[in-house]
Amino acid sequence: MAKKKSAIGTRAAARTAGRRGVVPQPQSQSQSQPLPLPLPMPQPQPMPRPVPLPLGSSLSIREVGERAAQLRALLAAGSAELDAGKLESIDTAGLQLLLAAAAAARRRGLELKLRDAAGVTSAAAQALGLQEQLAATAQILP
Repeated sequence: MAKKKSAIGTRAAARTAGRRGVVPQPQSQSQSQPLPLPLPMPQPQPMPRPVPLPLGSSLSIREVGERAAQLRALLAAGSAELDAGKLESIDTAGLQLLLAAAAAARRRGLELKLRDAAGVTSAAAQALGLQEQLAATAQILP
């Protein structure tokens, strides 16, 4: 009987101590355990520069469908950079695609960047009266 009373008394003492804000610490064999060393913080990796989508040598009504699908995927990936370095010819449909891509990029919080686009793209845009609109909606880079 004495053993039962001491077990009940211990539980009651623990409950009473918990109410007072004192939490009984479990008994351990070794009180001096070494503290774990802090792990080194991982260094942030630089964001890889997005690879510009090459427009090819022609951006006409024949290529617009394929390029539109590629542009949608590019924008969905969070990039809006195009490479017009090899572009030799562009028609109204091609310019319309670039303007639509610039508008779609803006809706996503991006800016359409046209690399090496100063030549053919600007001349075609000027001939169609769209040079100011293209320059206002896309960043034309050397």
